[in-house]
Amino acid sequence: MSRTLPPDDQLQALHQQAVQALSPATLARLRSARHATAASPRRPAWWMATAFAGVAALGIGLSLQLRSPPSSVPAVAPMVAALESDGTALDENPDLYLWLASTDLAME
Repeated sequence: MSRTLPPDDQLQALHQQAVQALSPATLARLRSARHATAASPRRPAWWMATAFAGVAALGIGLSLQLRSPPSSVPAVAPMVAALESDGTALDENPDLYLWLASTDLAME
């Protein structure tokens, strides 16, 4: 009568059979490779991702800095001067008053 083992027990039994079938030279090479891997210090890989993110942020910031449009302050100055001088700049365009009358913005 063969007894059915749970899958974990079956796998452990197969592993034991496979280990017993290996030659001593192969087992020695496997042990030395395992110990060499465990003894080597692992360097954290997160520093590479952090450095890449920093360089990418600097690149994007510089490209946005170089592409920024010129300041619009000189374009506003003549309008302010016209309003301060005689105040007729708003009276020259009756469409502004028609537009204000057609919307509820005048009441806000």
